[in-house]
Amino acid sequence: MAKNYFKSYIWLLETLQSRGPLTLAEIKDLWMRSSVNDEEKELATRTFANHIASIADIFGIDIVCDRRTNTYRIENDEDLRGTGIRTWMLDALTLNSLLNESASMRDRIIFEDVPSSHKFLTDIIRAIRDERMLEVNYQGFTMEVPRDFLLEPYCLKEYKRRWYLFARDHNGGYKEPHSFALDRMNSVTISEKLFKVRKSFDARDFFSTRYGVLQYDDAKPAHIKIKTTAHQANYFRTLPLHSSQKEVEKTAEYSIFSYYLTPNYDFIHDVLYYADDVEVMEPPVLRDQLHELFKKSLLNYE
Repeated sequence: MAKNYFKSYIWLLETLQSRGPLTLAEIKDLWMRSSVNDEEKELATRTFANHIASIADIFGIDIVCDRRTNTYRIENDEDLRGTGIRTWMLDALTLNSLLNESASMRDRIIFEDVPSSHKFLTDIIRAIRDERMLEVNYQGFTMEVPRDFLLEPYCLKEYKRRWYLFARDHNGGYKEPHSFALDRMNSVTISEKLFKVRKSFDARDFFSTRYGVLQYDDAKPAHIKIKTTAHQANYFRTLPLHSSQKEVEKTAEYSIFSYYLTPNYDFIHDVLYYADDVEVMEPPVLRDQLHELFKKSLLNYE
């Protein structure tokens, strides 16, 4: 029954987002004609009220009634049109609900597996929401033995099929939010201890000059220009390397893109991936660094 209710929550959100505002009578009529209503039962008024309460609790999305028109709408509808966690969660659940209804399509829509999404993600999201600390046993790739951390979870980021938690070490090891990969966590427990995210913290600002997840204390953002072949430019236009990307020159043979970011390990190795389709033009120190890495790479094939 719980599973059916969950599908009902997704259906109600989708319906109000695409068709709303709607009266209760209109919602009940659409429910009777919905494929989600596999038992073909009417939507009871009490059940509808329970759905609204559950949606607010699970998704943090409020459905309100305009008493002037007796219509229902999503109050914080803008949260569903951005790129935040509610959008991601609702999109994922909506797709899952659609695939469950269309079993014949399951083998014809292929996803990349993100192994770390199976471990601890739900508990971490809850801890971020409730501003509760996390007791984490963690062993990074450079650690000889696991370590216990008491973390203040600030935000999550997915990067290259891995989930990363950015958190402050409550015991003082990391003053600024530091990345902890979920696939290197051995155990996660939500603590009873509460914390407060700094008022000055903004996740978008935090990542505005970062590339990927790595950040070094002595690394500074730089203005970068990259020249690409005309063919490769199409890929950069449709899927930018970074949020700061701007196309500053375009010809029939090539394009030049500018960025303002910290050229860390992740960025450098992504540029190497594009080989002769991409040339770093500025700054000279980064260009020289790429040149040396290409020469070292060639030695592996001699």
